This record gives sequence, C-alpha cells and structure tokens, in this order.
Amino acid sequence: MITTYGFSIATPNKELRQAAIDAVFRWLDDVHPHEKRTNSTPVNIRHSANDPIFRVDVLEQDPRQAAARGTTATLIVSKSELYFDLRRTLRPTKAALLPRRTIDRPEPRLSQLVIEIVDLFKARDAGQVISPKIIIANDQLTGQSLAAFAEAPGRRLPIVIETIVGKPRAVTNSDTAIQLAGIAHLAHIASHAAEEAFNSLHGARIISSSWITVVWPPGAEVENFHQQDDDELVKQLIAASIGSLATLVLAPPKKRVLDQVKKLETTTHTAEPTPKSAIELEELRKINHELLEENAGLLENATLTFMLSAQKAEERDRAYDQLATFLLMDEDKSYLDKIADAVAYAQKNLANLVFHDRAIVSANNSHLMNGRRVYSNLVELNNLAARLQRGDFAPNVFNIYCNQQLSNFAASISDEAENRYAQDYAIEWKGVNVLAKPHIRCGDARIHFYHDTTTNEIVIAYVGRHLRDKSTN
Repeated sequence: MITTYGFSIATPNKELRQAAIDAVFRWLDDVHPHEKRTNSTPVNIRHSANDPIFRVDVLEQDPRQAAARGTTATLIVSKSELYFDLRRTLRPTKAALLPRRTIDRPEPRLSQLVIEIVDLFKARDAGQVISPKIIIANDQLTGQSLAAFAEAPGRRLPIVIETIVGKPRAVTNSDTAIQLAGIAHLAHIASHAAEEAFNSLHGARIISSSWITVVWPPGAEVENFHQQDDDELVKQLIAASIGSLATLVLAPPKKRVLDQVKKLETTTHTAEPTPKSAIELEELRKINHELLEENAGLLENATLTFMLSAQKAEERDRAYDQLATFLLMDEDKSYLDKIADAVAYAQKNLANLVFHDRAIVSANNSHLMNGRRVYSNLVELNNLAARLQRGDFAPNVFNIYCNQQLSNFAASISDEAENRYAQDYAIEWKGVNVLAKPHIRCGDARIHFYHDTTTNEIVIAYVGRHLRDKSTN
C-alpha cells in the first residue's frame, strides 16, 4: 500500500467533532451517493457516540492501473485535542510489478473537504492561522512580519514564498493555496519594499522574483525552485506532508491482552512497580502493539478481497443476463432482429458503453436486419470496456485486446476515408470534434466507436451501413 496524499490538523476545541463528522458525510454523499454505490466500491464507516474514533474508508477501482484507490478520513478525540487525518492510498490488486504514481494532487471535491475542515478548526501555526488563502506582503511592515513568521521557532508548516513583482503571471495561485491547505502556507511578495524588508530582517537574500522559496520549519535549509509551473513544488510538499503523518493504530486490542494490561496498570497505580512487573507490562504493551498492526493488515486484506469478490459477482451477473438474452434470440427469431432494436436494448443494458446521439439516430435510420449480430458484438465490446475501466490492462493496448476478442475488428480507417470523408466519422464529444476510427464489421453493418483515453470511456458513435471510403467510390 502506497500513501499518495496525506494531511492532518488538530484543534483543542473538541466540541467541533460533530461538525467535522458532518463535513465528512457531506463529502461522502457528494462523491459516492448511497443510491449509486456498488459492491465494487465498499464504504466502511466506524461511528459511535461513545467511540473516540470516527472513520470513513472508501475503496474504488483506479481505471488507470491495476490497483484500488482508497480514501480514509479519521477523526480522533484524545485528552487534549481533536485530531483530523485524511489520506489517499494506492492498494495493488495484482501480484504483477506495475508502475505506481507516488504522489497525487487532491481533486477538487477532496480539496473542498480539506478547506472545510481547515476553516472549521481555525488552527494556528506559530500564531498564524492555517488557511487555504494566500498571504499578501505588499509593504515594508508586512514584509518584516512575514520574515518574523519564517523565523518563528515553533512553526510546524513550511512557507512557500513567491515574489510576483514584475512578473506577467505568478507561478503559484489560489489553486496552489487550496491544494496545499493544511500542508503549507503560501505567501506572495507584492512590492520591492516588502522584498527588501524580508531579506533585511532575515539577514540574507533568500527571496527573489527569479525563484520560488520554500522556508521549511527550523532545522531544515531553505529550498529554491526554478520552474514555470507549480507541479514539482506541490508534489514535494505533499510528499513532506505524507512523511510527517502519524502512524494510526485504530483496531481495538484483544480482550485477553487488554484485561492483563489493565490489571497490571491497576497494580502499578496502587504500589511501586517491581522490576518484574514493569518488564511484564512493557512486554504486554509490545504484544498489544503487534496485535493492533496485525489486525490492521487483516482488515486491509479483507477489504481488498471483498472488493475483488464483488467485481467477480458483477461479472457473473452480467454473464447471466447476456446468456438469457442470447437464449431469447434462439427461441424467438424476430427478437432484436432490427439494428435499431438491438442498439436500444444495448443502450439500456450495457452500462460500460456510452451511446452517442448519432449512434441512436444512425441505427434508427438503418433498415438492416442483422441486429442480433450487432448486439453480440456490442456485448463483447462492453465486456472489454469493463476490463479497461477496472484497470485490467493499459489504455494504449485496448485495440490489441479488441483485435483478439472481436472478429472483423479494425483499429482505424483508411487514409482516404480520413482525408476525404472525415465528416462521416466525426462526432462532437465534450465540446471537441473527434473521429470514431475503430470499428467492427457486422455483415453490411458497421459499429464505429471512440476511445476517450482521458476517462477511458468507450463511446459508440455510429451503427449503420458502411460509411464512405475508397471502396465506395
């Protein structure tokens, strides 16, 4: 398991627990509404009024690789504080050695949860409120104030400082501040007076418009970034945040060990511990810690097993539905005979394919009567699309799998068709004109589709007679 994003924050105001729980549930309902959850997206919730630990763990398949992506939000009430911890993890679902992204910038919905928690907690770092907003230093006084904050011995978070004077466009912006919420402070130096005041108070020229400066907490050297965007900077800071996360041991200890620990702790409270009882207590604590780690590992394995079992169950149910359809075809020779009927039925039942409006129109305008053959090919394409979205293979080899599984498949169209008749193969998809080149030959009919490699959606663009190419001249 690899942690790809992590953030934590604490507040002494423990009365904010319910408000924080409500924020997590709002995020969960937004990202995974209850009515749209499936068995392949398990959601585990630990929530009780008497439990000091609240936790939500969501596991979903990453369509870009053979792994499950987990999001875990944890809220812990201790004697002195309310602690919030948010992590994204990548959990392999295959034994194969595959490339892994080690850092993830949070997507907008996750950033929104972070912002809500940060604004709720109003925590301070060396006197400065932790905020998803940019600190602006535009005069001598604010420049000196920022320098003093940078030198504060109790500061926990790094400060990202960019001098924006004379720049046509700042490298860091409000989006950077949002993605670094709770991870780093972001400051802009907006005047030469502020820049001079900062460097003068610091005693060295550490900020300049030629680079972006990261002033790490005391004990680490200042670091400069020379770049045209904030990508590497944000990744470095997220990696640092991940490295600083505490180890969360949340599984309850086994009753036998817990009773022994309580018994020994009671004995040590009533009398001075002998060397023997102190050693026994320490050993029991070690055993307890090992059991907690073991339970956490078992829980993770059980979650992954549950998710994979759910995937297999969905595949089995889909295969049963397809078999029932094919049996009906054998019993009733007119069943799904028309291409229009086959496409309408496929649109309703093949959830892994997206049917463009042009595909529906072209099928309705066609009078071809080999609908069953068209439907069977759409079924096979739907199964391949499900594997693609689940991450069973990489997007760049999708056509290879189509060639293996689909008879009469062609990955592209002729040069003449593309140059002379491109409009025949074009569809508007998400505001852009694209060509549906891959196609399946079904007798006189053709199924043209488009693979959106950004989202891994398979879009059925056209179903009907042979479109124009060199063979139709």
